Amino acid sequence: MITGATCSGKTKLAINIAKETNAEIICADSRSVYKNLDIVSAKPTAEEMEGIKHHLLDIVEPNEDFSAGDFVKYAKIALEDIKSRGKNVIIAGGTWFYIKSFLDEKELPQVGINKQLRAELNTKTNDELWQILFKLDPKRANQIHKNNKDKVIRSIEMCMGLNMPISQYEREQKEPISASWYMPKIDREELYKRINARVDIMVKEGLYQEWMKNKALYPNSKILENTIGYREFFELERGIWQDFNQAVEKIKQRTRNFAKRQLTYFRSNSDINEI
Repeated sequence: MITGATCSGKTKLAINIAKETNAEIICADSRSVYKNLDIVSAKPTAEEMEGIKHHLLDIVEPNEDFSAGDFVKYAKIALEDIKSRGKNVIIAGGTWFYIKSFLDEKELPQVGINKQLRAELNTKTNDELWQILFKLDPKRANQIHKNNKDKVIRSIEMCMGLNMPISQYEREQKEPISASWYMPKIDREELYKRINARVDIMVKEGLYQEWMKNKALYPNSKILENTIGYREFFELERGIWQDFNQAVEKIKQRTRNFAKRQLTYFRSNSDINEI
């Protein structure tokens, strides 16, 4: 298991280890699963993959729903496929809920998508949504940052679907999957420098043009609006930012803040070894 903050070098680390251990990589990233979100998700190119097969990239359209449960389903199929060919498995990514759900010893509750409820919830602010979740399930709410809108909405949806707090739901036992955990060792200031540089590269490579293309292709996609790197251009369009440069600086700031939370969380987990 290779995890870590965005821009910390986990993709390169995973590829290097895969080459040394005859492994293939299952990508655990909540944005690279979507087609056409290439630049914004920093999806590895064929050249960057260095011949290592990657699974769970480009498997759904950005206007389709994709949950942690879906990730677990697809990841299990990929795991068995890789093992059937005598290869080792590396799960690499920074989407902790996907990773935890896959390795968890208990099955996720099966709660379907409620499109009407989601549409209603999407009209509310992040603070309002978090307060709704807190009333339904305080324990669950305290495990999620209020700005993680997708996850807060899904948690509300699950509480309502189960008609009880998720944290109190008795899940069925399943066979646990053991894993060795690693993350790239990186200084926080160096991480911030990398993030700023990467955003500049993404802009030069056509981040804004990618947003324009996907906005036209998927006009009703909430995934686009809730993705750092696209959200700021929607806000620019609505006049929240003065100009393009201010929107780009906001992308950098939000990415740094997100990476800071990731780094703090991953370093608090004693199972993860920094290398």
